[in-house]
Amino acid sequence: MRVSTDKNKEKIRGMFDSIAHSYDRLNHALSFGIDRRWRKAVTRIAEQRKAAEILDIATGTGDMAIELSRLKSTVRVVGGDFSPNMLAVARRKAAAERCGHKITFAEEDALNLSQDDESFDMTVVAFGARNFADIRRGLEQMARVTQKGGAVAVLELTIPRNIFVKAAYRLYFHGILPLVGRMTSKDKSAYSYLPLSVEQFPQREEFVKIMEQAGLVRCSYKSLTMGIATLYLAEKQ
Repeated sequence: MRVSTDKNKEKIRGMFDSIAHSYDRLNHALSFGIDRRWRKAVTRIAEQRKAAEILDIATGTGDMAIELSRLKSTVRVVGGDFSPNMLAVARRKAAAERCGHKITFAEEDALNLSQDDESFDMTVVAFGARNFADIRRGLEQMARVTQKGGAVAVLELTIPRNIFVKAAYRLYFHGILPLVGRMTSKDKSAYSYLPLSVEQFPQREEFVKIMEQAGLVRCSYKSLTMGIATLYLAEKQ
């Protein structure tokens, strides 16, 4: 089966709407729960910066937004996503976690954010930047709504550099993950799209250059778990 990595907004929205019901269960299982640790790396930065108002774009089912809302410094978190079904799951989870009073979930297009300029002291995207049809445009929008001196954080899956880890990674990503995903998800192509979207996403230094082109400063990256994920951090000048 030929899998498209076309970033057409309606196609991507439809794909995520179709897997919303199984998204959390599959993601935590297929990452062996390590995705929670990766998100903690983002919340530590928010905690260190005492971020009070945070935008979590491409929030999906809200895991990142919920983690951020638990911080003492956090006053308001906006979780934006263009998938209504994902947002419905996110709202239920926030209510169950009793943190809904801090979070507002809203339908948002990452390339055309409805938020006002300099509305947040930190903006975040976790495992969603690779779905942006225009990565630089998405980063420019994140920068626009971030206050001067505020942080922009991007958490994304990456290809490991170690040849042995990379070989195991590719076997898992192209063999096991799509198979399990197809068995448990309504969308047969969604978990084949995932590894292809990661491989086509700008890696490390290349992504840092795009952050700089988007007008951000002090851009850097940190590899997590042998390079399986990478945390990018920058500031609004």
